[in-house]
Amino acid sequence: RTDRARMAAPPPPPQWQPQQEGVQQILQLLTEYRMPGVDQQQMYQRLQQCAKIPDFNNYLAFILTQGEGTQDEIRQTAGLLLKNNLKTGWQSTEPAHQAYIQRALLPALGHPNRFLRHTVGTALSMITRAVGPRGWPGLYTTLAQILEQPPNAHHVDGALDCVYKACEELNGRLDEQVQGMPEGSAAGLLISRLLPLMANPDVGIRRTALGSVNLMVPSWPNTHAAAMDTYLQGLFQLANDGDNGVRKHVCSGIVSLLYRAPEKLVPNIRDVITYMIEMTNFGDEDVALESCEFWAAFCEADLDRDTVEVLREFTPKLIPMLLTNMAYAEDDEEVLNAEDDEANAGRADRDQDIKPSFRGQKDKGSGLGEGAGGEQGRDDDEYYDDDDDVRPISASQPSFKRSGSGNSGRSGDAPHTNGVKSPEQSLGRL
Repeated sequence: RTDRARMAAPPPPPQWQPQQEGVQQILQLLTEYRMPGVDQQQMYQRLQQCAKIPDFNNYLAFILTQGEGTQDEIRQTAGLLLKNNLKTGWQSTEPAHQAYIQRALLPALGHPNRFLRHTVGTALSMITRAVGPRGWPGLYTTLAQILEQPPNAHHVDGALDCVYKACEELNGRLDEQVQGMPEGSAAGLLISRLLPLMANPDVGIRRTALGSVNLMVPSWPNTHAAAMDTYLQGLFQLANDGDNGVRKHVCSGIVSLLYRAPEKLVPNIRDVITYMIEMTNFGDEDVALESCEFWAAFCEADLDRDTVEVLREFTPKLIPMLLTNMAYAEDDEEVLNAEDDEANAGRADRDQDIKPSFRGQKDKGSGLGEGAGGEQGRDDDEYYDDDDDVRPISASQPSFKRSGSGNSGRSGDAPHTNGVKSPEQSLGRL
């Protein structure tokens, strides 16, 4: 009876294969899409029509991962379109097509071209965003295997890039228990592989490994509590790293620990405060901005009174430094002007107060900039680079000048002329 049932069962459906004609048509579309001066509205309508084709994303995945002989820029464009489609349409994709896309993307994490493998990582992160940690446990198992026994440097870089982006997309959910997953959760599986890479001699590897662990601190699994001490030691060892990107992640990690496990920092709190003061006054703007979050976190963290009193010892040095380096965003300047107007409400106007003013050349061009130049509406992932981290900036965080910098010649940095851009201006690129 079993043999009859097996004989009567329908054969499995054949795996999807691209048609050469379809590949050529989509390559032509992608080529036209990248042409300067192309009718964007028309291209958008054509892409919308293509997106309705059930296997359109399969073709994009094929061109991205197996389009040998095609220009890398065209392949990356295919990957970015795929990313956008997966972000909104993964759940409605047929299971067979989902399986093909997953099979195509994973091996391409080790592609020799850095931009292509990072585009693959971006597309994979959109799938993790859609399905969560439990929806594709095999992805994390594969990433852990690559990090533990990497075939080559390309695979390590691609896997780390994918881990970092997945951590950003899942936003503290990686500690969810997944049945059958080694070490219980994706966070547990990855943390133990990432911690050794924080000491890697390759600056790009240790920078991305540290950044990835930082993103997992809010969802640090209780089953790996002992590993947090290893993480803390790793932060201390990297505190004076020669790469400013690593230092920025060290500051971010300390802030994360202050929220998640402040008791880990308390025994060394004086050294930590001293270090963060140095970083707040550091010559690199990104490091200084990242370190500024420590002071707000310190005020919000669950600390005992004795620990809070330690900061009082440093206020004679800290407060003048914060005030000296503080800069205002443009909207802050408007608030100050409004306050001045209110204070002067009962006073008679002076001649210079009512003198007509005329818009300068800078103002005349400001209304056209992004809208006419094509920057607005582009997909920023096309310009993605590992060194650019996207993160929200606390509204209470001031902007800081570069230590020792001269006059920058920028007229828009109020209220002083030698200040850097505000956090929203300098880090709000995406």
